[in-house]
Amino acid sequence: MNKSILFVTTQLYPFTNGSMGVFNYSLPKGLRNQGWDVRVIVPRFNKPVRPYPEEITNEAANEIKMGNKFYQYSIEASMYEDIPVYFLNQPHYFGRDSLYGYPDEAERFIFMCKAIVEALPSLEFKPDIIHCQDWHTAFIPMLLKSKCNDHPLYEKIKTILTIHNLGYQGVFDGENCKFLDMDQETFLRRGIDYYEQVSFMKAGILHTDVITTVSPTYAKEIATEEGGATLHEEICKRQQDLYGVLCGLDMKINNPATDTRLFANYSLEDPKGKHTNKRELQKLLNLPVREDVPVISLFSRLIPEKGLDLVRNAMDDLMKSDIQFVIVSDGHEIYEEYCRKAQQKYPDKFSFTLYNDDLAYKAYAGADMFLMPSRFEPCGIGQLIALRYGTVPIVRKTGGLSDSIQDYDEETGVGNGFTFRYYNAKVMLYTIRKAIKLYHRKEEWNKIVKNGMAQDHGWDKYVGQYIDVYKETLKK
Repeated sequence: MNKSILFVTTQLYPFTNGSMGVFNYSLPKGLRNQGWDVRVIVPRFNKPVRPYPEEITNEAANEIKMGNKFYQYSIEASMYEDIPVYFLNQPHYFGRDSLYGYPDEAERFIFMCKAIVEALPSLEFKPDIIHCQDWHTAFIPMLLKSKCNDHPLYEKIKTILTIHNLGYQGVFDGENCKFLDMDQETFLRRGIDYYEQVSFMKAGILHTDVITTVSPTYAKEIATEEGGATLHEEICKRQQDLYGVLCGLDMKINNPATDTRLFANYSLEDPKGKHTNKRELQKLLNLPVREDVPVISLFSRLIPEKGLDLVRNAMDDLMKSDIQFVIVSDGHEIYEEYCRKAQQKYPDKFSFTLYNDDLAYKAYAGADMFLMPSRFEPCGIGQLIALRYGTVPIVRKTGGLSDSIQDYDEETGVGNGFTFRYYNAKVMLYTIRKAIKLYHRKEEWNKIVKNGMAQDHGWDKYVGQYIDVYKETLKK
């Protein structure tokens, strides 16, 4: 008999941007199609990307003690498409213009964890599993266990913590333990101290029933000293409860045959529109309109872990090749400024635009290659979108990039992209040049493009793997 699952997250498509938001939309939708009763709870922020549903009903209301103060909240129930959604409404903590980046971040998300746990008995919905997403929700497993004597509901609930990126752990000053209603001794005894600080992620890893990551390779990497971001020992203790499942792609949102953001639609069976997208993209970005040069694109956040130092170190050598390079991204100011200067230096070969979704998808469709040289990459969605849009990925073999991109073999014709292992600008440059060489052998290049477009990385492929994890969780 299928059970009930409550997803707890700070991001939900289409109300917020980000790959985690798409995860918390697409996986529940796929699970509901399989007959599981899945719902999502998310804070109600002040400025959603798209308006919240107008029809809501109040499910629960209460107040939570935070230090010496009490804050009221309500849980509002609604529907988005066919997914039941609960909104945690608390204006003091979440009625703000941005999701993250405030001085009271620890207090905000401790409140979120406490409020959701407190509200569970009042909800009409009684979950068998609470699926927590990343560090913001990671205190929920510990809080649930502390509540087992308060209500029989708590004792029956299993928890899963999905680590979307272990590089972000929710580490804050130790004085924040007061918001957890703990003294220092309890804080230490529960093992959640992190060098005399509070660690959301460490608490989640130690107290949840099951841990998942967003790719099989990343599950292995975080159990190593190099990839574990100082928590590898805690991860190693939980190896028997650790599962890696690759994220899928929403094939409806990401479909070049129907995508209204594109200059022209196209498909594997009718690819002519891809050439139109390339030509119109070049015009839009004031690049010379040339079909004979490959357009390389990059859409990753401009931050060090995305390999931007490799791009910067290789840029002058890369610009010696007959190519065009398009970046649609934002991030650290040092990289944004570098990209602006590179555009001035190479106006006919390099284009930089701050990220917007519409242009990014025009560039997915208009580019020939997609560069993702990440230092580490838990899953990566960009390379899956690139495959879907017939844009050949060039990636470093790490995390989910290793699990989704297979190096093209010229002898067998098997493979969907180009990969390199060593985190080195010269190695990356060699791999890009290898791709450029094959681009000019049109028959082979079209084979690589078709290999990628023919692959199915839709969520239907991975929902079954998550169902297996849920069934294992219920046995624990």
